[in-house]
Amino acid sequence: MRILRILIALLFVAITITFTVFYMDVKKSTDHTIPVISVDEEIIEISFKATEEELLKGVTAYDEKDGDISDKVIVESVSKFIDTGVCKVVYAVCDSDNNVSNVTRKVKYKNYESPVFSVTESLCYSIYDKIDISNVIKAKDCIDGDISRSIIVTSEDFVGSVAGVFNIDISVTNSKGDISNLKLPLVIEDRSLSAPIINLSDYLIYAEVGEEIDFASYVVNVTDVYEDEISSDGLRIETNVNMSQEGIYSVHYYLTDEDGAQGHSILNVIVG
Repeated sequence: MRILRILIALLFVAITITFTVFYMDVKKSTDHTIPVISVDEEIIEISFKATEEELLKGVTAYDEKDGDISDKVIVESVSKFIDTGVCKVVYAVCDSDNNVSNVTRKVKYKNYESPVFSVTESLCYSIYDKIDISNVIKAKDCIDGDISRSIIVTSEDFVGSVAGVFNIDISVTNSKGDISNLKLPLVIEDRSLSAPIINLSDYLIYAEVGEEIDFASYVVNVTDVYEDEISSDGLRIETNVNMSQEGIYSVHYYLTDEDGAQGHSILNVIVG
């Protein structure tokens, strides 16, 4: 019995020594150093359609054991905008021992423009119209394309079936968190539903300060309530547009038919 105890003790000592030697050998051979990622510029300018390869331009990585591991660097995440057109990109790399390193740098999108709006029909209605502008206002973004579904339209003063000029607030946000806001007039008039309809090619345009615009050229035609084209003789245009100063302006188009019914359409102009 005593000999058995001795043998068990010796076996335990042998196992302990073997495990210790193995552990020390593994620990010695394991790389505990963290790879280092380097970027040649703290901020780069790229297209908003840039590929991952372009995002990785100028990014290198080195590990003491593995050497150059630049080909293993990945784009871990791209943030929403921290400033208009500027994101933070997080890069990551992992060495052969699963040690991970990260670094962040800024990316600025060249030629980026905030979302822009368009309007598909005149924001001028009769008190007898059923007013629903949810499908009238559109938004387009250079990154996301058509983002009309994200538009939010509100008004603090609008009253249905009451003549007057009301303010509508329009906003839209793209996937990068960039918000475009716009305030436009909504005109409600006590006019007949049979009044002439003045059709324009656009009902909202963006223009540069100092640009020359022929507002008459936006008139496509004039139709009656049955959508038959009628004469545009007598059409008059009234506007407060000041092309020398930034702002939101309106161009009003009027036409009175032989029955005395007056048609009215509005082109909104954003200068600057």
